[in-house]
This record gives sequence, structure tokens and C-alpha cells, in this order.
Amino acid sequence: MKELRYLAAMLIVCGIALPALAQEQVALTIYVHEGDLDGDLLEGVAITGADASGNEFSEVTDSNGAAIVSGEPGLWQFAFKKAGYSPLYLTYNATQDEQTAAYLEKDESSESITLTVHVNDGDLDGDPISGVQIKGADGSGNEFAAETDSSGIAVISGEPGVWQFAFQKTGYDILFLRYNATATEETAAYLEKTA
Repeated sequence: MKELRYLAAMLIVCGIALPALAQEQVALTIYVHEGDLDGDLLEGVAITGADASGNEFSEVTDSNGAAIVSGEPGLWQFAFKKAGYSPLYLTYNATQDEQTAAYLEKDESSESITLTVHVNDGDLDGDPISGVQIKGADGSGNEFAAETDSSGIAVISGEPGVWQFAFQKTGYDILFLRYNATATEETAAYLEKTA
């Protein structure tokens, strides 16, 4: 019976003490700027890392350049990444709810390239097609949109790598292409009339 009372007393003490020992979560509202802390706010920055207890988090900045991250107080590890910018890694002592800021610098190592795209009717030797809507993403995932001019040409700039294209014009089948764009150059595609 004495052991049962001791066990009951321990359960009561643990039931009271453990919640008191649990730490409150803190929330950081992080604003990410371009170039310096006075720069424009950046949307679409991936923020990953871990709080003081090693719990991982992953957020993306919204249209206001902000993301909210919550976790256990203490030293947090952060990684900030966005296409076209140098990644930023840092440690921050998060001890209370607060607003903070960071900034990313443009990645100077990735030079932009330009593709001059010729769009023709039926085959690569066909007549040029004006008014073709071209949408897609460059090698870093940056979206683009262009339209061919009266000569069937559109000029698109972006980061090197594998580009995704969608060519669309009423009366023609939609064409989806992947193209490994590594340098400024001229290239061509053709659309086939809808059957």
C-alpha cells in the first residue's frame, strides 16, 4: 500500500511539473529583402531550418516578403533560397515573438541568356506565325511570357538550364517543349494546324 501511495504521489508531481517545464513556442515574422535591409521585399523565398530543439521548419515568403516561423526558443538554424540569388545561411537566437529581417543578394555568377525564338507554320521552313503566346520557365524556374511579332519572332531572356515552353495560338495544336538553353542563341519551333 505504501508503494501505491508513493506511485500516486509521483504521478501527481510529474503531472504538475512536466507542463511547467515545457517551453512556450516563439514565433518569428521574417521579412526578406533584396540586396540590403532597405531593399525591396522578396516574394517566394524558401526559408528552411530547425529550431533550438531540432524541429525542422519550411516556409515561403508571401507577396509582402514575409513568412512566420514557430518553434522552441534558443539558437535556430536558417537557410534562405530563391532562384537568381545567392543562398544565405545563418544562426539566430530566437527567444521571444518578434519581427526580424534578412536580405538576399543577386547571384552574379548566373548570367542571363537570351533566346530569339522563331515560330513557323507546319515545319521549320514554314511561314512565320505572328501572335503565338509563349509561356514557360527558364533554367532557374523563373516564369516568362512572350508573343511572337509580325515576323514570327519572340525574344526571351532568362537563366541558363533546361527551359520549359508552351506555345499556343487559336487554330493550332498547343506545343509543349523542353529545351536546354546554355547560351544566347536563335532557335525555332513550329506549330501544326488543329485537325
